[in-house]
Amino acid sequence: MNNPKMLALITIILWSFGMYLGRLIAIKSQFVLLALSFFFSFITILFYKTLVLKDFSRSAFKSFKWMFLWIGPLGYFVYSVSLNQSSRQFNGISETTILNYTWPIFTILFTHMLAHKEGRNFWYRLVEALGVFFGFWAVVNMAVKGNYSGLDVNIPGILWGLIGGMSYGLYSAYSGTLKSDEQSLFLVISTFSSLILVSLCALSELNILNTITLADVGVVCISGFLLNGVGYITWTSANRLAREKQINISSVASLMFVLPVISLLISSVLLNEKLLLQPYFLISLGLIVVSSFLCQKTDWFSEKIRGFLTH
Repeated sequence: MNNPKMLALITIILWSFGMYLGRLIAIKSQFVLLALSFFFSFITILFYKTLVLKDFSRSAFKSFKWMFLWIGPLGYFVYSVSLNQSSRQFNGISETTILNYTWPIFTILFTHMLAHKEGRNFWYRLVEALGVFFGFWAVVNMAVKGNYSGLDVNIPGILWGLIGGMSYGLYSAYSGTLKSDEQSLFLVISTFSSLILVSLCALSELNILNTITLADVGVVCISGFLLNGVGYITWTSANRLAREKQINISSVASLMFVLPVISLLISSVLLNEKLLLQPYFLISLGLIVVSSFLCQKTDWFSEKIRGFLTH
């Protein structure tokens, strides 16, 4: 499949259940289940590169970059551990979901930084600035629960969630700069390095091994194989194909703006979380959706504004 928008749509379907499964993992452990999930992700992507692409031995050394070792863990280890910790701090997944979906904003910002784009017009910069503003307003509004005179803020939960959004934003932006033969090796190194790092952390949780059930293994298998394995393959492929076909990355990433809504609906129903019924939370959800849409459709909005003003 070489249609970046279709690949992005497949990713949306898979990732819609990501926050729900992430919460099930966070309830049980901080690191042990993540290590098992990363193992399934590593096997999935290694299988993809070795048996589907059939280029592992040919590209393993030719395509290797030292940056893979620095950026790779951001998309798995840092991202997953951060969201796990945020969920544990909030004792729920709803707030963490809002924070997680700052990653499309960071993706666009880091993409511009990595591409060193010049010559942006005033309206482009204005729309982009509004997108960033609405995104961080969503975070602030949620943090204070709509009460701007209050000081009851879960700072650890907020910070962990933002670290997760930022780390995956940088990971996603960097993956979009890679060539086809580099991309799959990057995924292999990302999952393997993350597996090593989280396994070292899991040594502190060995006492919970005897409490892990077959249901827990099923959850991490689905999470590792489909969400973090197949999902990462389709998303990074969508980014690469958009670049190769000279399709604006914003038009691909803009499909992701529906993810916060779908993810929260799934979590609310399956985990019986009630924050979606709170007015302040609905406002934050609306702001993060608008923010993502503005950041990801900056070119389109700026051109529409310029066209309107010239007529």
